[in-house]
Amino acid sequence: MILPRKVLIIVILCLGFIAKAQVTYTGTTSADAFLATGSAGNPAGTDLTGLNYGNAGTLVIAPATSIKGEFQSVLKFNFSNAPALFNGSYGAGNWIITGITLQLTSNYGTNGAQPMNAIFPQINPGKFVIEWLSNDAWAEGTGTPNLPTTDGATYDSLPDLLSGTYEKLSTNLYVPPGNNVPVTYALPLNANLVADIAGGSDATFLFYAADDQIGYLFNSHNFGNGNEPLIHVTAMPLLKILSGNFTNGFFHLVGIGSTNAPYQIQASADLSTTNWQTLGTATADSDGVIQFDDTTATSQTQRFYRLSH
Repeated sequence: MILPRKVLIIVILCLGFIAKAQVTYTGTTSADAFLATGSAGNPAGTDLTGLNYGNAGTLVIAPATSIKGEFQSVLKFNFSNAPALFNGSYGAGNWIITGITLQLTSNYGTNGAQPMNAIFPQINPGKFVIEWLSNDAWAEGTGTPNLPTTDGATYDSLPDLLSGTYEKLSTNLYVPPGNNVPVTYALPLNANLVADIAGGSDATFLFYAADDQIGYLFNSHNFGNGNEPLIHVTAMPLLKILSGNFTNGFFHLVGIGSTNAPYQIQASADLSTTNWQTLGTATADSDGVIQFDDTTATSQTQRFYRLSH
């Protein structure tokens, strides 16, 4: 489109307003359960592999060398509301996921503490792995530590859970922070995980020990006291030009991008060429707004603009 005074610019409007530079979706698990093997030192028995504990108020990670036996945990999040939030903020498809974090909180977060139920190991620092699983077709079940059932995920379910595609997301260090103190773990922007979120589908995570030290308990969504597992997904608008106009003898360009990120402002007189000239740089402010004054533009200039990382 040709703007007044013969200045030509590519302008993409963002629904008539400058969008927020960052929007965060927060959700809790739609299903979670711990999976236990049992041991000679576990008062519940030596073989718990066929039992379900999906209705427990806690999730557990412990190695096979634990006195109480091995514990793994599975968590499922449903992201059906995430795309609607981002589309409502930026317009359909005009956003990109830029950050994913998990927030876990425990009633038992003190080093050396023994949880009230003796089937669980003592709290101890150590390392654990988070994996993404493609298999979301598992049930939480109704079992509790005192009344286990067989109607949901169990330790014996692991071969089926791992029968599809799965990817290691991260290895994390757990240091007991104290009771009811949230701990946040950053997750990578894994392509499969991002696709689950952007598509509004389910995503399953598997947690297991990465050393022989860890004894980690954290609250499940069944605990229901505001300390459930939370996932935070941050999205930002796609980099774009919002407006441009002559002000006080120079051309003023306004765009939107990532908060505090630097960008190059480039120009060309002809879109058929790949020869773009860098006019300068500008850093987005705390709201993601990018502003640049092209002092070389004149009323007789024909020029296309673009923003570049």
